Amino acid sequence: MNKKKRKELHRTKQNNKIYIMITLVFTFVYMFWRLFCTIPMNKGIGSVLFWSILLVAELFGLVEMVVHFYNMYDYGGFSLQKKKWKKQEFPHVDVFIPTLDEPCELLEKTLVACKEMEYPDKNKVHIYLCDDGEREEMAVLAKKLHVNYLARIEHSDAKAGNLNYALAHSDAPYIAIFDADMMPKRHFLMETIPCFDKQVGFVQTPQNYYRPDVFQYNLFCEDRIPNEQDYFYRVVQIAKNKSNSVIFGGSNAVLSRKALEEIGGIVTGVVTEDFATGIELQKSGYTGIAIDTVLASGIPPATFEGLIKQRRRWARGCIQSGKKTKFMKSKELTFIQKVNYFTAISYWYTPLKRLIYFMAPVLFALFGVIFVDASLLEVLIFWLPMYLSSNLCMKRFSQNIRTGKWTNIYEMCFFPYLLPSILKEGLGWKQNVFQVTDKSKMDGKSSSLKFMFPFLVGIGISVVSIVRLLEISIQEKTVTYGVILFWLLFNLYYMIIAVYVSWGRNICEEELFQSIKAEGELDYHGEEKQLKNQIKITGLNDYSIRIKNEERLHSLLRQGENKKFYIKWKGKENTFVFPIVLKEDVELSTEKEELIAKIQWSMLTEEEKYKYWKFLYNRDAILPQKLKKTKFFKNLIFVTLYCHLTEEI
Repeated sequence: MNKKKRKELHRTKQNNKIYIMITLVFTFVYMFWRLFCTIPMNKGIGSVLFWSILLVAELFGLVEMVVHFYNMYDYGGFSLQKKKWKKQEFPHVDVFIPTLDEPCELLEKTLVACKEMEYPDKNKVHIYLCDDGEREEMAVLAKKLHVNYLARIEHSDAKAGNLNYALAHSDAPYIAIFDADMMPKRHFLMETIPCFDKQVGFVQTPQNYYRPDVFQYNLFCEDRIPNEQDYFYRVVQIAKNKSNSVIFGGSNAVLSRKALEEIGGIVTGVVTEDFATGIELQKSGYTGIAIDTVLASGIPPATFEGLIKQRRRWARGCIQSGKKTKFMKSKELTFIQKVNYFTAISYWYTPLKRLIYFMAPVLFALFGVIFVDASLLEVLIFWLPMYLSSNLCMKRFSQNIRTGKWTNIYEMCFFPYLLPSILKEGLGWKQNVFQVTDKSKMDGKSSSLKFMFPFLVGIGISVVSIVRLLEISIQEKTVTYGVILFWLLFNLYYMIIAVYVSWGRNICEEELFQSIKAEGELDYHGEEKQLKNQIKITGLNDYSIRIKNEERLHSLLRQGENKKFYIKWKGKENTFVFPIVLKEDVELSTEKEELIAKIQWSMLTEEEKYKYWKFLYNRDAILPQKLKKTKFFKNLIFVTLYCHLTEEI
C-alpha cells in the first residue's frame, strides 16, 4: 500500500470513528431513556409486556449495530498478501461441481467455463462433475467435455455427502467449489490460489449473478439497484476479514484439503454445510479470507417461491450450524469471532423483530396498547437523532450498495415466510430435507397471487390503523401521535413494495439481455449480390441479439433467415458469425428503438457455441454494482405499479 493510499485510509478511518461515536452516543442515550423513562407502569400489564418485547428487539438491534461498526470502521484496512509463486510451483487444484437434478445445458456452461480457467499448467487442474443423481446424461456430458465424472451410489448427507465423496476420490491440495450454475471467470484460480499459505483454510469470492434477481426483476429495477446479496458479499464479508469470521458460502470458493482433513471433511448433519464448515475451520486455527473481486457469475432463483425456499434453507441451516458447532462454548474462537457468528445467526431471527416492529404501532392504534410512555417532544429528542445518524452511517459504510430503505424492503418481503421456519428450528423442530434451489424456470410468472396474501392483509391492517389513529388525533386535538403515524406509513410503504415483489412478472428468457455496446456487420447472401449493413448491437443473451433499429435494416431483415452476424467488441479479436432470424412477433417499425433477432443455434457448431459463451459470461458484471439515484417522479411505489399494470395488458 503506497503512502498516499495509507493517508487516505487513515483519514477515512478517523472520519468513520466520528460517525460511529456520534451514532453510538445518540443510540445509548436513546436506550437509557427507553429503559428508565418510558415504562408504561400505569397502562396495564399488556402495555408493560409489549414494552419489554419491543425493548428486547431494540437491544438485539443495538448488539448487531455495535458489531457491524466494529467490523466497518476501518473497512479497506485489511491487506491481503498474495504469495508469489513461480509457474512450476503452482499446486494441483481439484474443481468440484456438485449436481443433483440441474439441467444439462446449465452444467455444460459451467464446465466449459471451468475448462477455460487460466493456470500456468492446465494439467494441474482436475475438474470433477460430482453427480448425486446418477444421471446417464451427466456421464455423457463429462465424457464429451473430457472432465472427471463421479457418481456415488449411497446418497446420504445431501451436498455435504456428495462433496465428501469427491474428496475421497481426489487428492489435489486445494479444492475449488462451484454450484451448478456458477461459471468462473478465466482468472479465478490466478486470483485465489496465491492467497493461500499454511494458515489459510479457505478463500471466498462474491456470489454474483448475470441475470437480475427477483427484487431487481419484479420491481423493474434491473438498471437501478444491485443484487440483494451484493451487500453481504462485497461489504459485510470483506469487513469480517479483520476478525477472521468470514463465512464460507459454499460456492465460488477454494479450500485447503489439509484443513478440511483436519476437521473431518465437509460438515454433515446440517442443511447449510458451508456455514458450519467455515466455523469448524476457524475453530481449528485456520483463516478464512474474503475478497471483493467478482470471479464467478451464476443465476439467482427465478421465482419468488424459489427465493423463499432458498432463504428458508439458509435460515434453518444457520440455526442448525450454531447448535452443531457449539461455537459459543469453543475455547479456540476469540470473543469477537463468537460475537460475529452470534450476529450472523441472530440475523435470521429478523422476521421476529420485523413482526414486533409491525405490530407495535398497530396495537396502539387499534387497541390502545402503549409500548412507550412518552410525549411527542421526548420521542423527537431521543429517537430522531439516533434514527438519522444510524441511517447516515448505513449509507456511508454500505459503499452505496445498500440503504436502510432497501434493508427494510428485503426484510418485509421475507418475514411472513421465514417466521414459521425460524420458530420451528429455534424450538428444535427439525426439518432436515435438503432441496436444491430451482433456477431453471424461464416461462410463466416469477410469482403467483397467493404470495401476495400476507402483504395484502398487512396493507389492510395498516390502512385501518392509520385511519383510526387520525380519528384519535382529531378527537383529542393533538399531534402527539405523529411519530406513530410516521411509523405506520413506513410499514404501509414497505408492505406495498412487498406486494409488487410477490405480484410477480412474466418471465421471458429472451428479454433477459446483457447490455453491450458493440459494432457489428449484418449481411445477407442472396443469389445475385451480397448486401451488408453496419449495425449497433445493444444486448446479448443465450438466445437472441438486440440491435439498434434503423430504417435501412428493414429490407435486409425481411429477405430470408440465413443471415450472418459479425461482432467485434472493444477492438479485441472477438469475432463471431451467427445465423439469425428476426423474432416472429416483432413488427418492423421505425418507431421502435431496438429489434430482436433469434440466434439459430442448430446451425452452429459446438465450438462456435462455446466461443460465444466464453465471450458472453467472462465479462465484467453487467448488472448495477451501486445504487443509482432516481428523480422523485420515478418513485418506486408509483412507477412499479404502472409497470405491473401495463405489463398485464
